[in-house]
Amino acid sequence: MAAKSQDKVLFGVALLLLLSSLGWALLQNSKLGALRQASNATITPSAYVPAGIDAPTVSTKTWPVAPSQTRGAEWIYDVFTPPEIYYDANTKEFSVTLPKPPPPPPPPQPFGLSLVEVKQDAFRLQLVGYIGGEGDYLGNFENAITGETIIGRSGKNIPKLDLTIQSFVVKRNTILSKDSMPVIETEATAVVVDTKTGDKTTLSNKRRLIKGSPFAILKADGATETVSHKAGEKFTVGDSAFTVVTVTAEPPSAEILKEAADLKDPVTKTLTPAVPVDAVIVSPTAPEQPAAPSATPPFPFGN
Repeated sequence: MAAKSQDKVLFGVALLLLLSSLGWALLQNSKLGALRQASNATITPSAYVPAGIDAPTVSTKTWPVAPSQTRGAEWIYDVFTPPEIYYDANTKEFSVTLPKPPPPPPPPQPFGLSLVEVKQDAFRLQLVGYIGGEGDYLGNFENAITGETIIGRSGKNIPKLDLTIQSFVVKRNTILSKDSMPVIETEATAVVVDTKTGDKTTLSNKRRLIKGSPFAILKADGATETVSHKAGEKFTVGDSAFTVVTVTAEPPSAEILKEAADLKDPVTKTLTPAVPVDAVIVSPTAPEQPAAPSATPPFPFGN
């Protein structure tokens, strides 16, 4: 009995499903019919009217400044950007920026003195010529201190200058030349003796005898007058004291020692005469010389 009841339940369920399927099929069929009727509707065409398109909105943005890296404010490179690295020989450090040149040294303190020229004392007696004839010549001498003219021959004593003319002769000298005929030249010479020291000096009318210590002609900065000093002499200019250490005639120079209250240590400087402008020869074809670098040029690593 139980089996028959179960069969009846299953049969009822199947019948219910069949009826549901038939009902769904009928419903769908009615929808399809409505769609067929709608597809037969006529469409009236209309003219194409293009529609305008609004321009897109464009916005610009500026990239922000690269932030400083942890290494320092000058390190602004990203990991994929090869930096230019420079080596500063002054600080012995690497940098990504050009090394700054060292500051120029302070200008030297003016020495306060310049050398105009170097002169030498002439011997106190000069032979400037002769008078007379063969066998009776007399020497024409000049007192280099007073400018007085002195006429004399061998044996003449000159007490004002502490000198005695030991000998005086006039000779004719033959000068040979490869390019011309021999030339006869007359020269007067005299040997004088210092009555105090016994030193002998030979004078000639062909040249002026310079025999003495050289002396420097100096001029202070801003001054118009010059002063003459020999080696070992001291003098002052303003608040500075100067000592002439040495004076040299060839080449002309003077070594001067300067002492002043504002100087920590004495300063020694060798002065030379200024070169005249017209004595400087400038070659018009000489290439221009490049300026000296103010700092050690850096060299880049990488790009």
